[in-house]
Amino acid sequence: MSVPKYDLHLLGWHSFQQLCMAVASTVLGQTVETFLEGNDGGRDGGFKGTWSPQPNELYEGAFVFQCKFTSRRDHNLTLSDVAGEREKVRRLVARGQCDVYVLMTNGDWTGESHLKIRRAFEDVGVKHVLLLGSTWICEKIQLNSNLRMNVPRLYGLGDLSQILDERRYKQTKALLTELPDLSKLVVTGTYRKALQALKQHGLVLLVGEPAAGKTTIASLMAMCAMDKWGSMVLKLEKPQQIRDHWNTEEASQFIWVDDAFGAMQYEADLVMEWNRILPALSTMIRAGHRVVMTSRDYIYNSARRDLKRTAFPLIEESQVVIDVKELTSREKSEILYNHVKLGNQSQRVRTRLKEFLPAVAAHSRFAPETARRLGSVEFTKALKIDQKNIDEFVAKQERWLVETMQGMDDESQAALALLYMKHGAIESPVNLSGDEVKTIERLGGNQAGCIRALESLRGSFVQVADTTEGRYWRYKHPTIGDAFALILAQSPDQLQIFVDGTPTERLLELVTCGDAGIQNATILPASMFAAIATRCYQYVNCGAEEERMRRSRLYSFLLRRTDPVFLAAYSKTDGELASSLVRDFARNLFTMSSDLALRLLRQGLLPESARDAISTKIYDCVFDEDDLGYIYDQDMHEFFDDREREDFYSDVQKHVLPDLDRIRKSQQETYSYEDDPDYHFSDFIDQLEGIRAAFPEWPGVEDMVDTQRRRVDDWVSEVSQERRAEPAVSRSDLIRPSAQEGGRNIFDDVDQ
Repeated sequence: MSVPKYDLHLLGWHSFQQLCMAVASTVLGQTVETFLEGNDGGRDGGFKGTWSPQPNELYEGAFVFQCKFTSRRDHNLTLSDVAGEREKVRRLVARGQCDVYVLMTNGDWTGESHLKIRRAFEDVGVKHVLLLGSTWICEKIQLNSNLRMNVPRLYGLGDLSQILDERRYKQTKALLTELPDLSKLVVTGTYRKALQALKQHGLVLLVGEPAAGKTTIASLMAMCAMDKWGSMVLKLEKPQQIRDHWNTEEASQFIWVDDAFGAMQYEADLVMEWNRILPALSTMIRAGHRVVMTSRDYIYNSARRDLKRTAFPLIEESQVVIDVKELTSREKSEILYNHVKLGNQSQRVRTRLKEFLPAVAAHSRFAPETARRLGSVEFTKALKIDQKNIDEFVAKQERWLVETMQGMDDESQAALALLYMKHGAIESPVNLSGDEVKTIERLGGNQAGCIRALESLRGSFVQVADTTEGRYWRYKHPTIGDAFALILAQSPDQLQIFVDGTPTERLLELVTCGDAGIQNATILPASMFAAIATRCYQYVNCGAEEERMRRSRLYSFLLRRTDPVFLAAYSKTDGELASSLVRDFARNLFTMSSDLALRLLRQGLLPESARDAISTKIYDCVFDEDDLGYIYDQDMHEFFDDREREDFYSDVQKHVLPDLDRIRKSQQETYSYEDDPDYHFSDFIDQLEGIRAAFPEWPGVEDMVDTQRRRVDDWVSEVSQERRAEPAVSRSDLIRPSAQEGGRNIFDDVDQ
């Protein structure tokens, strides 16, 4: 079998040295000490011990590792390439620090050069000289998945069809087209922390600010899942797709959901869907499957109040927060080096940039996306390369991106506008509706020009992604959508075109009527309220089955995305709003109906007849349906008048609390063996604790709650069985980075 070739010449000297130390640690099974660059005394690494590469072959003593990197493809080393190392090695031998000299290179050598180099170091006193070239290194990479996991850039430097088995490669080929450029990736401390969380929990939630590298880390984990664990990798869009794609015949599935709670803004409907599938998700994880989700920090902060976290604590326990400030200075430099070195800037531009790169990496506003843009011609066409302008490029990157997009031709701007209107996804091949064609024409483009623009923007501003639903054009990075939202806010004319051309259902996810405090939302002024109210009413004025689903979306919009002025205007437009809220009223995590009804009540917009009907429904839920949550929910008690509230509290103490045994037993009867018994009773326990906290003065409430908790614990212990998946990654699999830094400038060869 031929050994796959990896393009090691693309690594750069620093990354190649890291690779060599990882190879030594993994293959030799030794902890190799890494020395400071530029002050290594002829050593990049070393250890004292023994190594037996094959039977009847043993090396022992003080090992010295030296790495020789060349940026030339297929370069053969000669004696002159290493002549400068001989005197350093002579001194190491004299001090008893070099018995075995290991020279590792991404080049190779002829038979004659190999002999000359080996003899040259033996002549200065080395007992054993080992020359390990590109062929040997590539062979070790191919044989060791742990090595690839710790240096995942290797996935981008070789032929993945030779790394992954044929079945996994075919299954995940579509996903590979959407991954970031793997050759530019950098292993960070956060990546290692995420792998450890995946080992412990089977689920990782990557939370961080925009452009912090969440998707990059998720993509690294996806590659490891395919390679090391043989997982079938699925990159999904929405929670309900998890249930649809769960294959019980697959021993290992890796589910990846980017922007789990909204791409640019918080989308409450997505959280409602997550709450519905959490039990199934928990079952999948217990069966050994793995799940990675990402979310912007401000979106997750909004989602937390609606997520059913107490019933599925893994959401909290497995959270990995990616803070750009936690990237080490070395990690930032490596990220910047890779993107500039391997981007599409000319050598002349890279040479001019080189002196400014250390300051860019050290800038307080540096983020991985900054590096990608600086390495791209498309983002830097107007950049004057001097200290002042480069500093502004980093410090004011949102403004710079907006100005770059505003400077595009009409067809490119129309293409990005269309992408924003269609929730960041345009099906390929592009086939626009009549309304969409009219919209881009109002923006100065046309359908043919829009398609040409997408092709010209491909790789910089947009990308083509193969998903389980088909092939789509998407933003290359979500911050491009953020920038377009800022452009809309600055242009009333474009805002009107956007509103007119965007379907109502999509508008409900993108805009707010007035400032509702949602970050990155497009805020519509009061002058548009009447037209939007009419469109919303027309949207829900449809057949009965469709109407209930659309009402649910409308409730979320009215609750989260409108100011008091718009809510009052809409309640006058929709004469059926109150009656529909009474019909749909429910206090749970799958609907916003109760919270919206409460908002209308507090704003004086809920008719008395609707208030009375809702108070009756609350009473019936508690006494007929055993829904204990209403007992302690003080917000819901606002629907009672004073007399109704007193009667409700009295009846709960007389009829519900003494009946808790029956309620608990009825819940036991609905248990399914496949479910987690703790999860099954989590709502009941939460409700009991809620009652105790809200009404500690009620006679006997403490004893009643404690008794029920003990009986639940006894039942759980009887039915519980161990359901734990094997660890995804053992601690010994993870190679810790060297703590030492300094010496040679990492950007030395960025322009070579």
